[in-house]
Amino acid sequence: MPTLNAAQLTRLASDILHAAGATVSQAQIVAESLVEANLDGHDSHGEVRVPQYVAWLEKGLINTTAQIRVIRETAATALLDGDWGWGQVMAMEAMKIAMEKAAQLGAATVSVRQCSHIGRAGNYPLIAARQGMAAVMFVNTHGAGKLVAPWGGRERRLSANPISIAIPRPCGKPILLDISTCAIAGGKVTIALNSKKSVPPGCIIDAKGRESTNPADFFGPPEGSLLPFAGHKGFGLALLSDILAGAISGAGCSRPTATRVGNSFLATVIDIKQFSEVDAFDRDVDGLVEYVKSSKLAPGFSEILIPGDPEARERARRKRLGIPVDEGTWQQISNTAARYGVKVES
Repeated sequence: MPTLNAAQLTRLASDILHAAGATVSQAQIVAESLVEANLDGHDSHGEVRVPQYVAWLEKGLINTTAQIRVIRETAATALLDGDWGWGQVMAMEAMKIAMEKAAQLGAATVSVRQCSHIGRAGNYPLIAARQGMAAVMFVNTHGAGKLVAPWGGRERRLSANPISIAIPRPCGKPILLDISTCAIAGGKVTIALNSKKSVPPGCIIDAKGRESTNPADFFGPPEGSLLPFAGHKGFGLALLSDILAGAISGAGCSRPTATRVGNSFLATVIDIKQFSEVDAFDRDVDGLVEYVKSSKLAPGFSEILIPGDPEARERARRKRLGIPVDEGTWQQISNTAARYGVKVES
């Protein structure tokens, strides 16, 4: 299993994407976004996506000349169209628009459609949090990309439909909730298959609706499904995220006729200082974190972590030791690089 540092992985991903047709700027933005996910331990949204993105480029499913377009706008809202451009590029531009509007009015919401895959959803509310703003984001896959069975069903009907919320903190480490509404990310099942490992119980079912830990049962044939997390609760959140991301943007919700996988999303940004004294807000947040962490520990636990803590620790560890890439994923990346004459260092 090769282990590379963030700079090496970023350079490799950028070189491959540029060779496959992305501009230098696009390739760098996308590569940095993927490696950010790897650094935080979310490998399902990291380098494993490079071969997939290249395949989409080869099929003409990513518009490398796209510019984000404003379809409808008010002082506090905007409906935006990404023209099927790079998801990371379009999502960053959309967040910039939302933050500029929030800085003027206190809060703003953007609804965005026709983006290619945006990567890890948590990257974007985090941009706002690092500027002292809070943000919440709901994402769907443009009605396609169905992977998840509804609670009580055994056929794919919903996508992972992630939800992300970021809250700034004076310590510089925002609280970041970044969850898919399914029990496991589809990319993690891919990595398990590549690594010849099992997935945890309660995450996938086979085509007959039977729970399984074998990732091959998800991919089929015939295809299985991901399960919603926490049963009906995760299913409910998935349904609502689908509506907020898809129906408001005009991208549409999960449906049998949708075939082009991309992302649409709804993002709201709140400029905290226009609602509250920042010092008072920070005291409330820090006080809550301290109070929560002061609880006596349950058996089997050594500490209480809040959203964002595990990622911060994994980031520090991987910056120190490097980012491991499983053999199956590494072979796929290497094969893609070879097709475009990109040198691979390991």
